[in-house]
Amino acid sequence: MTSSIIQQPPLRLITVKSRTFPDGIRAAWQEIESKRAMKGRKSYGLICRTESGMEYFAGLVSDGELEERMTGLPVMEVAGGPCARIKLENWRSKLDQIGGLFAQMAEEHEVDPSRPAMEFYRGFAELHLLLPVKG
Repeated sequence: MTSSIIQQPPLRLITVKSRTFPDGIRAAWQEIESKRAMKGRKSYGLICRTESGMEYFAGLVSDGELEERMTGLPVMEVAGGPCARIKLENWRSKLDQIGGLFAQMAEEHEVDPSRPAMEFYRGFAELHLLLPVKG
């Protein structure tokens, strides 16, 4: 698949950290869904590289300070900037391809390690894989 470069806006997300990666991703999303309705909301998965390995955060774009206080969940701010993007259609049947597609983009572009890789969920049919790159 071919990647394109987009300009990703900054994000403010209500988050739940996955207890394990990748096995704990579903549980992190279930925890967010137990606090807030997801339908019609922009949601992102954040993949962060740390000294201890990879960490995953399920994230919902915040509606504001009141919602953030009501959920009691951590808020993360992600800087905007250029990202390589691959659109993955029917992504639920292609979960095994996600890691390889991020690796492909990392080979093609100079990665910006100061920002996390992201999955932007455009519903059940389309997933955008976003890899921060240097501009």
